[in-house]
Order: sequence, then structure tokens, then C-alpha cells
Amino acid sequence: MILHRSERLSIDLHQDNRAHLTPTPDIEPAGKSASSRDLVRIARLPIHFFISAVVLFGLGVAAAPWVVGDLIDFFYQPRILAVTHTFTLGWISSAIMGVMYRLVPAMTKRPLRYPRLARWQFGLYLFSATGLMTHMLIGAWPPTWMAAAVIVLSVIFFAMNMLPCLGPAWHKSPAETGMCMSILFLLLAASLGTALALDKSLGFLPGNIISNLASHAHLAALGWVSLTICAVSYRMAPAFLLSELTMPRVAIWQLYSFAAGVLGLALSLLGWIPGAPVWSAVILSALLAYVGVLQTLVRNRRTPIDWPMRHALAGMVCLLLSIGLGFSLLWIEPDSAIGNRVAGTYGVLGLLGWVTNFIIGMSFKLFPGFVVGVRERRGWPKLAIAELALLRCRPVVFFSLNAGVLTLAGGLISAQLAIARFGTLVIAIGGLIYVAAMVRTLSYAYHSSAPPAASDPFRILSSDS
Repeated sequence: MILHRSERLSIDLHQDNRAHLTPTPDIEPAGKSASSRDLVRIARLPIHFFISAVVLFGLGVAAAPWVVGDLIDFFYQPRILAVTHTFTLGWISSAIMGVMYRLVPAMTKRPLRYPRLARWQFGLYLFSATGLMTHMLIGAWPPTWMAAAVIVLSVIFFAMNMLPCLGPAWHKSPAETGMCMSILFLLLAASLGTALALDKSLGFLPGNIISNLASHAHLAALGWVSLTICAVSYRMAPAFLLSELTMPRVAIWQLYSFAAGVLGLALSLLGWIPGAPVWSAVILSALLAYVGVLQTLVRNRRTPIDWPMRHALAGMVCLLLSIGLGFSLLWIEPDSAIGNRVAGTYGVLGLLGWVTNFIIGMSFKLFPGFVVGVRERRGWPKLAIAELALLRCRPVVFFSLNAGVLTLAGGLISAQLAIARFGTLVIAIGGLIYVAAMVRTLSYAYHSSAPPAASDPFRILSSDS
């Protein structure tokens, strides 16, 4: 069987880097059995992040219908903050960290410097993120800023493993350069978030609380999440699309200009420098350049448009819509009635329309291959990717997510609670189907049993070399 290149990519991330993931002698005990255990633990670490991300995504979409009324009233409320961080910390950041733990060592051909620290980082991050969401929900601010401080510590641990791998390729490759910068933005966003939570108790931050919150949100959503998506896209898109074009050099400058615009906007929202419209224009230009590069790759593809690519294209549409709304907030007071509606719609289109579409599409491509890699290292029965990927659920997930996001956005912008709540219910249907499918797929990294179809002696293993 000749495998599609995009289907082989996630397995190759495991196979091509097998030797480079061997722990160094000063970190792990010597010996074949210890090394084998460590290889399995490193291979399974991204799966831990993915499971956490998918479960918290399910929690977020299930809770959304109950809190959407608060979002229409005013976005700065405890329940809205808790659900928002369920998506940003629990779903989006967990999924991105899991992908980076798998992708970065493979593409840089450098092992994680501190593999044991990576496992501690996962535990600290999950513990502190869920603690922050819980205490935000009940409005208990001292435990919230304490949890936020632990998140900062976990981000430092994450950076200690990622930056030594990515740093040597700075300015040489768009993917490595973009991810380097995005990790620094994550640290800035987490630190400012901790300061904002502490300010609720001590009241020491100058400036308007909404502007300060907007600075934190843009450092996280644009500097950390969107910059990472751009960087990962530049690595993954040519492989997934089998594009005949090489990545243009303009891609790396797009990342630099985007990072400069995000930093400038964040500082201007804090009141430290002027020029918020100028920095917003820089961000807009950089994102349009990103869309242009991806469109060029899509036009020159050698693969059909599949469901993961449909998610990517739908995400692009939501990105363009959110850009327009975000730009309009420069002239609309965010704490006014219309400003509140625009800000809520901007967040929904960005987090659920743009980012969630990208992650779901990427997960359809990568998660089954990552599970296959773990099973190979454990010596368990081999599985074909098709046995792990539930293809029949993908149309339902796609249409439910995107129809629900557009309906929710329309309800928010028009302040129609019934329409907005209906949109969240449609999103929840597709989201929970996705969660069930992904939990089933990822579970095969934790037990040796196989789906019933795997007993067919005539099946073809996509993991065979």
C-alpha cells in the first residue's frame, strides 16, 4: 500500500527521531530497560496533553449554553472568565504544547534536554490550569493568582525544553523562529495574567482594567496561539497539501512583523507606548500575508480537499471576520453595549472559529499517527491509521462547529439570547461527538487491545515501513 504523505507525516515524526529521543546519561539511568521506559514516557507525554485538551474542550462546549447569557450582558464576569480559560488554557494551550513536545524534537533532530522536567511540567500545568478555572468560577482571587503563578512556573519548565531545540534554528526556518517567539509571548501572557489576578486583591496596576485585560488577551491569543499556528502551518501545510512550492522567504518576515505588531499593541493597550491603530494595522497586514502564503500553497496542492483542509479553510474565513471585528474595537469603547457585543463576537470567532478549526483539523491528521508511534514503542499489536480515525463523524463535527460558531456570532452581535444559545447547543453537539471520537482514538495509546477490525488478517498496516 502506498501511503499518502500527510498520513505518513505523524508516524515519521516518531520514526525519524527515534535515536534522538534517547535520554542523556546524566538525566536517566543507564541501561536498556531504563532507556526503553523513558522512550515510552516521552512518546506518551503528548498523548497526556491531548487527552486533557479534548476533555476540557468537551467541558467548555457543554458549559457554554449555560453562560452565554452572561456574555451578552457583559464579558467581564467570573463565569465567562472561567469558561474562556477552559478553552484557552485547557483546550488550546494543552493541545499546542502536546504537538510541540512531539514536533519540535523531531523536526530539529534534538532531544528534549530535560525529559523528566517535561513530565513534571505536564502535571503542574494541568493542576494549576484547572485550579485557576475553578477559582475564577467562584470569584476567589487569592487562589486564582496563586494558580496563575504556578502556570508561569510550568511555562518556564516548558521553555527550558523547547528553546534549546528551537534556538539554534532561529532565523533559518519559519517554523522554528515562530515557535521560539511564541513561547516568549506565552511567558509574557502568563506573567501579565498573574499580575491581573493579583491586582484583584492588591489593586496596584495602573490604567484601565479592560485595557489591561485586552493586553493580556492579545499576548495570549495572538502572540502565543496565533503565532504558533502560523509557524506550525509553515511546517505542516506543504506536507499535508503535497504542494509543489517551497516555503517563500517572506514567511519568516511575516512572523517577525506579526510578533512586532502584537508586542506593540500589547504595550499600547497597557498605556506604555502610543500607536494602537498603527500596531493593529501591522498585525492585520501580517495576518493577510499569512493567508496569502497559505492560499498559494493550496492552489498548488496535489491532494484533494479533505475534512482537515475544510477545517483549515473555515478557520481562515473566521480569522478574516475576527480581524475585521478586532480592528473595529479601536474606535468602539469595549465596555459600551455595542463594544461588549463586538468584543464577545471577536473572541468567539477567534477562539472557536479560527483556532479550534485549526486544532481539530490538525488532530485528525496527527493524533492517530502519534498513537501508532506509542504502540510501536510499547511493542503492542500494530494498527492502521484508518482503524483509529473515525471518518464518519468528521462531517458532523465540521458542520456543527462552523454552523454553531456563525449562529452564536450572529446572536451575540445582535444581542439575541435565543439565537446565541442555539448556536452554543449546535457547537456542543459537534464538540461532544469530536470528544468521544478523539478519546476513543487516544485511548489506544494506553492499552494493548485493538479495535475489532484489527483482527482482520487481510488488513494493511499503515505503520509498516
